[in-house]
Amino acid sequence: MSLLEIKNLDAGYEDLNVLKDVNLKLEKGKMSVLMGPNGAGKSTLLKSIFNITTITSGDIFFNNKKITKLPAHKLMDLGIAFVPQGKVNFGILSVRDNLILGIHKTKDKTIIEKKLKEIYKQFPILKEKEKEYAFTLSGGQQQMLAIGRALMSSPKLLLMDEPSLGLAPKLVKEMFESIKNIRDNFDTTILVVEHNLKSMMNVADDGYILVQGEMIAHDSCKNLKNSEVMKKVFVGELE
Repeated sequence: MSLLEIKNLDAGYEDLNVLKDVNLKLEKGKMSVLMGPNGAGKSTLLKSIFNITTITSGDIFFNNKKITKLPAHKLMDLGIAFVPQGKVNFGILSVRDNLILGIHKTKDKTIIEKKLKEIYKQFPILKEKEKEYAFTLSGGQQQMLAIGRALMSSPKLLLMDEPSLGLAPKLVKEMFESIKNIRDNFDTTILVVEHNLKSMMNVADDGYILVQGEMIAHDSCKNLKNSEVMKKVFVGELE
């Protein structure tokens, strides 16, 4: 059963068209990786789902409901969460307060504490540092916090843009295992843009390849790993 479907999408930024007739379908409960060389339009596609680009044609459906150009707050209400690149936390707030912002529409303390417990189980370091300011966290901890805040709202769809960007090599494997656990334990469908393809393809279910704004391939990660299209697009990147 598909959770998200993109049909013939053209999108970009004002007069700059980046995506060209893009089609994509995410199956419920699966983790999909969106791949492509630099400048292919991967981040633009995530932003288009979250309505922070200029969409010129095509449609996006979520749970069979048309969501094209819906405001971000309405997308969040439907169950879509987006973790963009970079430091997106509120640095002068505590770790705990950052997490609570992810469920700001709920005032029930019992629900809030239950969700915090779930996040702390997924990312124990956040429990250890819950009273500390977010700006004091390491790069990896900042990323965990951003993902944790997104999970507080129990999203049906989680979009992540380069979650391992800037992390020390020893933390990259830990991050990918965390993403796999999120798929398995949070009943969340995941679409992730990631440059570390070798590691990501070991945990993702399927992959899409975007080149110059056009979707050129889709298959299971198992089939894509040694495919000719992967070798053609990513020469050397899987070594």
